[in-house]
Amino acid sequence: MLRADPGRRAPSRSTRETWFDHAVLALALVLLLTGYGSIVTGNDWWVTTLLVALMSGVTCAVLRGLGFRFVAPVAGVVELYALAWIFVPETLSAFLPTLDTVRGLNDLAYTARMIIVEEQAPVGAAKPIVLVVAASFGLIVIVADLLLQTRRAAALVGVLLVAVYATPALISGETPSVWLFVSVAALWLVLLRSRTATTAFVSRGSSPALVLGSGALVAAMLFPLVSPDVGAVATAWGKPPSTVFGRGINPMLELGQNLRRNSSVTALTYTTELRSAPYLKVATLRDFSGKTWRPATTPGLMDQNEGQVVLRSDIDVEPVRTTVSIRNLRSSMLPVPYPALPNVIGLEGAWRFNRVGLTLSSETADSRGQTYTVTSLDREPTAEQMRSIDSFIGSSVEPYLELPADMPEVIAETARKVTADADNNYDRAMALQAWFRSEGGFRYSETAPVADDYDGNGVGVIAKFLDVKAGYCVHFSSAMAVMARSLGIPARIAVGYAPGSPVGQRNGDTEYKVTSDDLHAWPELYFQGVGWVQFEPTTSIGSATAFFEPASDPTSDTGGAAPETTTGGTRGADRVDSGTPTSSSSSPAQTASRSALVIVPGLLLVCAVPGLVRWVRRQWRLSRGGGSVDPLWRELEDLSRDHGIAVSAADTPRGFAARLRRRPGIDVTALDALLRRVERERFARDADVDGNGLADLRAVARSIRAGAGKRERLRATLLPESIAGRAPVLRFEPGTEPAT
Repeated sequence: MLRADPGRRAPSRSTRETWFDHAVLALALVLLLTGYGSIVTGNDWWVTTLLVALMSGVTCAVLRGLGFRFVAPVAGVVELYALAWIFVPETLSAFLPTLDTVRGLNDLAYTARMIIVEEQAPVGAAKPIVLVVAASFGLIVIVADLLLQTRRAAALVGVLLVAVYATPALISGETPSVWLFVSVAALWLVLLRSRTATTAFVSRGSSPALVLGSGALVAAMLFPLVSPDVGAVATAWGKPPSTVFGRGINPMLELGQNLRRNSSVTALTYTTELRSAPYLKVATLRDFSGKTWRPATTPGLMDQNEGQVVLRSDIDVEPVRTTVSIRNLRSSMLPVPYPALPNVIGLEGAWRFNRVGLTLSSETADSRGQTYTVTSLDREPTAEQMRSIDSFIGSSVEPYLELPADMPEVIAETARKVTADADNNYDRAMALQAWFRSEGGFRYSETAPVADDYDGNGVGVIAKFLDVKAGYCVHFSSAMAVMARSLGIPARIAVGYAPGSPVGQRNGDTEYKVTSDDLHAWPELYFQGVGWVQFEPTTSIGSATAFFEPASDPTSDTGGAAPETTTGGTRGADRVDSGTPTSSSSSPAQTASRSALVIVPGLLLVCAVPGLVRWVRRQWRLSRGGGSVDPLWRELEDLSRDHGIAVSAADTPRGFAARLRRRPGIDVTALDALLRRVERERFARDADVDGNGLADLRAVARSIRAGAGKRERLRATLLPESIAGRAPVLRFEPGTEPAT
């Protein structure tokens, strides 16, 4: 509604307040973003998230400033396009998204889901996690913009802020900073005051608002102090499973989570009659989908008879006992040496002996406080006996040879290259083991896979691991098992504990201590007449598997009767070293630099597009002005709208000119000349227009710009309202619309 000056659209107080409300809400979201450091480590993700959210916010602001109606869908498309450029730029074709772009983003989202399900907060800032956090905050900004357009914006925004505030607390179980709560609550009160203030209320003074705000802030400060501790309800992510290896949880995926824990505790101690400290197996993984290893879902004939395998008569076998005492380990699976026999002594509770992998598990009991004695077989074949085993085994082991059809060719090619000089499965397995441990240039690192976004054990991860050559036991064991299968050697993964380190004597036997740092995975390969044989490809962990070679040096790492084991401290030393950026693979994954390269030009483009579109339209109209004055008049109307002058779709040329004439500083002579031309062209039968009106239009345009303030001129350049569509029909109060 126009009042004092019908020639100028009155400054919109609501528009200014809306911009203020957006600024307050943006500051609140930035503060809340800092609280997500409890679930994601590092700072790189924070920069990326902030830039993506900024892109969404600026897009919404530009579209709102132009008067577009469908802001959210357009802003969502812009955010999706920005995410594609940041995270999967290789899938774009001629700068445009493709189906591969959707698949790439979907794959990253799937990987993020796996990390969220299996990892303990805070997780590393891997690319999938950064994608999810950045995309979420970008959508939050779009939703917040929508909420600010509603009548009950303050209340709805409050609900949104509470949800954003509570999410990291519910995931990690850590109560956020009181001052974060207070700061965001104060900003919400400012927003509430802005949205609920009325003229009558303001006239009474600000005391009621101050009292209300002060009381709310005091309550905000006291609430976190008196409320119960926030516990993690998102148990799949923020609260780690109550067990190290729990029921229904894939041990292979859980292994990475437990290895990256900051603290080290003694899991168990044991004594053994074995000549060397054994690996203690907890679970056996057979099925490989191409994305991860999992326990067998349908045991085959070989699995059911694993504990009854017939050993070759010429192989030395001796039953030995190992006594295990659980210290700080809660698990539904018990660590045992392989191959264990069913007669386990000393267990409390109901435990099941699993034929597949010869392990122990329970549906009701757990490992806490258990001390038990396991009898296992100490098998001692020679290297020559291993070489003489026929490679043909039969259809019963086919599940242990299955590989996905889409496996990267580099895996099989590398396996063939590494084993090119071997003519039997034992030497092929030894060649793979030696290549991983020493000859291939691999190094142990628990951080590089997370930082460089190849953590996991699928075929894509293996291909990346073979290139980067940095990882931990999950990568080494999975790579060797898959490469062995590609060579026709049945293979699977064992998960449990490396041998640990000697700590003293107990009852005349050496006692070993196993800590949480000794959590481990290793491949087992099948040899007929011997059974499943463990190998150790992980560099710096344990010792390489080898059998007696009469012609070899028994002290070498690849020969000798029984390999020695290294202590669990080796892994800890490598863990510290792996955090040192000695190469590109060990440095944190950088999404912030890529985000800046994408978002900064994107922001410039979003801000420049309205002005560019307006410039193109102006040039097109001016080019047509030589033959018709009507485009010039349309240009004058749009120019007026851009500078805050009221234009109605119901205007006649004379009515609009009369209102425009009242604006101080207008070149009335040029305006009247342009008006005569447009009226003669529109209404005269024989329109004899003198000149094309370009000079008159330019004169009027100069006078409009000269009479506008700096803010109006800047808005007309960057956010020209006229590109949003035709002018609306405006109503004028009686007496403000001049007679025509």
